[in-house]
Amino acid sequence: MNGLVATSAGAPIQRSIDAPPSKGTAKILGIAGIADTDVILSVKDGVCQVALLPASLAEPTMTAPTSVGSPRPAGHASSDAHEEFPGTVLDGKHTVASARLQPFQFATVGCSERAMAVKIEGIGESSPMKKSGDSLQLWREGQNAVIAVGLPEAVHGPAPKQRTS
Repeated sequence: MNGLVATSAGAPIQRSIDAPPSKGTAKILGIAGIADTDVILSVKDGVCQVALLPASLAEPTMTAPTSVGSPRPAGHASSDAHEEFPGTVLDGKHTVASARLQPFQFATVGCSERAMAVKIEGIGESSPMKKSGDSLQLWREGQNAVIAVGLPEAVHGPAPKQRTS
């Protein structure tokens, strides 16, 4: 993922993702919109991270938003157990983390060396849409959205006719 190009996120989003207690600067790889929420996919300090911010954000937040992060695979930290998610979406070894992320029911992030994927559960009737990110892909799975960034050959999803981008 080191070779992926960072997306243009705008100062309010970049500064919010990097706000305290966060340290360092995140490389934002993609932004998707679901309802009134921006879903930001980034990499920082060897961790694939997904964070949620209000879509109408005009000023940076004072503290970093709630997020879920999974470390990039290294040594014995990775798993090659191809579970339903993210094993069916990400190619190769990956790590997984999940948590409740308001306003949605749950978020699960998978991180590999070549891509990251996030499943956002409980999006209701909302249609996920691409806001920025050259490699961003997204699609619906029932009441869930799957958002992925990374090398195209490392991401597997439904047939192209079902994708929304």
